[in-house]
Amino acid sequence: MSQGEGGGRPRKHPHDPAVGQYAIDAEWQEIADEKSEAIVQKRGQVPYQMTALIDNDDGINRFAAIIMAIQEIAKDANLEDIDSLYNCFHNYLDFCCKHKVVVTNMSAYMACGVSRQTISAWSLGQRRAANHPEYKQFAEYVQQMCAANREQMAVEGKINPIIAIFHQKVHDGFDDHPSSSLLLADDDNEELTASEIAEKYAGIGDD
Repeated sequence: MSQGEGGGRPRKHPHDPAVGQYAIDAEWQEIADEKSEAIVQKRGQVPYQMTALIDNDDGINRFAAIIMAIQEIAKDANLEDIDSLYNCFHNYLDFCCKHKVVVTNMSAYMACGVSRQTISAWSLGQRRAANHPEYKQFAEYVQQMCAANREQMAVEGKINPIIAIFHQKVHDGFDDHPSSSLLLADDDNEELTASEIAEKYAGIGDD
């Protein structure tokens, strides 16, 4: 057998299961090093493989990759440092802009390393927000940003109206039922129920 080009023992890729059977020359080692470096390459805070999948996959794998990417953003969250929470939230918004990902409340909370229950408690001035009002301000800020984004999408027809209404009722405090009482500025802000108003003005126009 010829020992020239192509002769001798075949060169194996270093990741080949049979690598132990053959010697790895410098050329293959260089290729291996480049591939290893590519594996850990990142775009911002999100691993390269994830962003590649998010940007090019229209299937269900895209959503799994989005969640994994958001978890990467959350690694910088520190509950003892309010600035880190703001940074995580802004990094999440930036991630959504770059990769055409819809902003949602639950994903925003996850990117900040907190749960829905925590944000809800902080917005009410509870837990650590009871002694540190900056956490209440942060929670309200995140909720308001998500709400404003959702409203913008709804009015421009980018989100199903039913979904928009559901989220506005659950997350944004909106109510689709009319109030049972009216505020009358002409009567020193007297609050009356609908039946009391009807009775009070029932005789108007009879004379």
